[in-house]
Amino acid sequence: LRRSSSPPWGYLSTITSPSVLAGEAAAARVSVRVQAAGSGAELRLFVCLRQRQPRRQRRAAAVAASAEAAGRTVVAFDLGSYASAMTDAEVGAMARQLGLCYGYNRGLPQPFRLALCGLRNAAPVAARLEAHCWRSWVLGRHEEPPWGTWPAASLVYLSADAEATLDHIEAGDVLVIGGVVDHANVASRVGLARGVAEAHAVRTARLPLDGIVSVRKTSLTCLAVLQILANFAESGDWAAAVREAPALHCAPMRKYVVWH
Repeated sequence: LRRSSSPPWGYLSTITSPSVLAGEAAAARVSVRVQAAGSGAELRLFVCLRQRQPRRQRRAAAVAASAEAAGRTVVAFDLGSYASAMTDAEVGAMARQLGLCYGYNRGLPQPFRLALCGLRNAAPVAARLEAHCWRSWVLGRHEEPPWGTWPAASLVYLSADAEATLDHIEAGDVLVIGGVVDHANVASRVGLARGVAEAHAVRTARLPLDGIVSVRKTSLTCLAVLQILANFAESGDWAAAVREAPALHCAPMRKYVVWH
């Protein structure tokens, strides 16, 4: 066998990335090749290191791929239209809401295809999402707003102040949820989502809450809206979908809700 003048650890240190040395999960593939070399033989050792994706992320990727293959409804959060209008506390709450929405959707039997839109103008929200490890989330990320990402005809912007109600969800619809948190609950923010949608010629619709519940707040939380949509997609019954939304029975929404 031909003897190398360099120690094996010197060779390995040249192929090991800093991320692996730092303790990140990695998988190694080792192959050995022996071939004739003059009057003797030469042994070659090949080591290939690759980053291993965490199990949770692999599962999330599989769920997202299944949802896309099945053509399931897209639920997009419009973040760019409101990031500059929120206080720092509201921005932090928005990031938490998105984390809750992502986790809830991942556990659904038939999850939606989630997307974050308007990231070019949502730097404050993106910065707060770092604490929630959002870069590992398996969803759509778009610099452009919803109307710059999908055809306008496919968009349905959900707004509590819309005249039309969302009676059913059509195949190919992209349901847009305004990424805003309103701690102040002031009248100046009434109709904010509707105004954004109408400014870009996007049709609006409100959830059919009449006769089921009254909400003493300018808007529902993003998590509550997602839960209602998920319940309706499964049951086809709006009344049951609203009543069974966990977010409406917990803080902070519970104190704003009056059931009929």
